[in-house]
Amino acid sequence: MEVVNADIREATLSDIPACAALIAAHESGEAKHWQERFEVDLDNPRRKFLVASFNDEIVGYGHIVLHERVILDEAEGPSGYFLSGLLVAPEHRRGGIGSQLTGARIDLLRPETDLIYYYADPENEATISMHARLGFEEFRTMTRFGKQFTLFRLDLR
Repeated sequence: MEVVNADIREATLSDIPACAALIAAHESGEAKHWQERFEVDLDNPRRKFLVASFNDEIVGYGHIVLHERVILDEAEGPSGYFLSGLLVAPEHRRGGIGSQLTGARIDLLRPETDLIYYYADPENEATISMHARLGFEEFRTMTRFGKQFTLFRLDLR
């Protein structure tokens, strides 16, 4: 696929229906549920929500979540900033949009932290490879929702 130079920016309320439609098609669910959830995310100071647009169409999005753990629990992972919820429209995958969204999220966090985390299903080679190219390294395994995941981190120091 040809590399696409997407416009990456923070999401606005008007972007939410397109993002909800993307995940509803991907996860098979009702867009209304996702739209309500994403609207709450926009107002949450512990979350950032970025979108990628190309030719005036939302083609992907990614989140940042700040987890501040009161009790350190190995199952929950460390406190800190996590990249989450990266999704690119199927017809735009392998064109660099996921990397652009991830790079933009990293840049947004540089003034805030020295460590960034994300976790992945160990079988998701595409996301693991993309994040490795951006400097993420395997940190440890963890169990969430009864399933094993690999926790990765990026040290910005």
